[in-house]
Amino acid sequence: MALEALQNIIQKDYKFRNWAGIYSCKPQLYFQPTTIEEVSSVVKNARSLGKTIVTVGSGHSPSNMCITNEWLMNLDKLNKVLGFEEVKDLHYADVSVEAGIRVFQINDFVATKNYAVQNLGSISEQSIAGIISTGTHGSSPYHGLVSSNIVNLTIVNGLGEIVFLDSENHPEVFRAALLSLGKIGVIVRATVRVIPAFNIKSKQEVISFEELLEKWDTLWTSSEFIRVWWYPYSRKCVLWRGDKTEEATTPARKSWWGTTLGRLFYETLLWLSCRVYTPLTPYVERFVFQRQYGQLNNKGHEDINIANSVKAFNMDCLFSQFVNEWGCPLENGPQILRSLDHSITQASNNKEFYVHVPMEIRCSNTTLPSEPLDTRDRTVTSRGTVYGNILRPYLDNTPSSCTYTPLNNVTNSQLTLYINATIYRPFGYNTKIHEWYSLFEDTMSVAGGKPHWAKNFLGSTKNSAGDVKTESEYDDFEGRGLGRKIQEWYGDNLVKFREIREQQDPDNVFLMNKEWVFRNGIVNE
Repeated sequence: MALEALQNIIQKDYKFRNWAGIYSCKPQLYFQPTTIEEVSSVVKNARSLGKTIVTVGSGHSPSNMCITNEWLMNLDKLNKVLGFEEVKDLHYADVSVEAGIRVFQINDFVATKNYAVQNLGSISEQSIAGIISTGTHGSSPYHGLVSSNIVNLTIVNGLGEIVFLDSENHPEVFRAALLSLGKIGVIVRATVRVIPAFNIKSKQEVISFEELLEKWDTLWTSSEFIRVWWYPYSRKCVLWRGDKTEEATTPARKSWWGTTLGRLFYETLLWLSCRVYTPLTPYVERFVFQRQYGQLNNKGHEDINIANSVKAFNMDCLFSQFVNEWGCPLENGPQILRSLDHSITQASNNKEFYVHVPMEIRCSNTTLPSEPLDTRDRTVTSRGTVYGNILRPYLDNTPSSCTYTPLNNVTNSQLTLYINATIYRPFGYNTKIHEWYSLFEDTMSVAGGKPHWAKNFLGSTKNSAGDVKTESEYDDFEGRGLGRKIQEWYGDNLVKFREIREQQDPDNVFLMNKEWVFRNGIVNE
């Protein structure tokens, strides 16, 4: 199909802007295909004309990995549910979807069948292709990457070929596609393994920072789902723990910043602390903590809530933001947090830089069994994943040294710790991040950490694998690159990923935004 025949799916004056509002671009052409055949035709035309293609969904990645001045493709019109197959005796169902469908749309569909997605990140606005391609995870010692729930994928590769992938068909390409960064092809279909619908009974409590460290060895395996929000200037943490339940839901928790007035007031305080007087930041944190969690901070007060799984997993991400998240061995957590706490306190005392809150601390278990698990005896409240596949993606950023053990023997040694350092952009203002993020990245790197691919990791000129500028030529928030470190961290897995990438995309149709690709070592220049 020639390009002229695709005019009904092309826009020429489209401007793309990511959710955070940090990056935008005006591509030469913007495509919204409605069929897989149209996707294939776009790719073939790009190949013949020497163009590159970026595929985007909701644009929720705060990084510039999807920014391009060539061709941009959005799959929002490829959003149909294609099939639903229930396997009652094994307590799961497989839902096949077009890959542009948003996660919340999958949630809504499977809920009508009394099923639920097994594990989610903090939001459900992304496309299913997007969360697969970037290594999205939740927060649980019994669940890993969302990609472990994927049964199969169909991609359109750089030759325009439609290729079906699963654990039996092209398993090595499947491993690459399960965290591909969009560099080997366009995911156009996916089959997601879901389980019978469940509610989550959660307990939320305030603990001190010191108590978090004291409880570290036993805390992270105490519930199926768990996360911590750290408020360093208040010396407090909010500990959220949840487990599956068949009990009925209760009214939602009240949220001060969830109200229109609270939200506006909070963002205004952030704007003042970022643009007018930065030493105000710790006072803003303490005030906001008290408004949001004041009652919870009273001794003996327990905040118990029961919600359906989607509402329990998802959270309010508040305002436009920079996000820098790294994963490392969970056992290194106390050392990391003490170091970060010291650095944050010292920087505040010296009025060098300030952090925003909360800093989110989560975990996951990305270890995989050698054989599919027997799920015949599962119940609605059983812990853990019903795997769609047991293949580890080549670019999985979690520690590869951890070894799988059965669920009743999960220990901290199997778990990945994620620390998320968010810096807000109140009313679109680019808050300074470089000094804080550089220190954060150095701390995480020394402790065996690696960055989440889709977040705002900065790197440095000494670790970039691409062309570098003098330091003064970079914007404060501009990524310098981590290619040298990435080659060291991923080793043979990166080599294998590159081989598969070259095989599936020999003419580099998907090497859009070459600067990002080269400086971070995804391919060699």
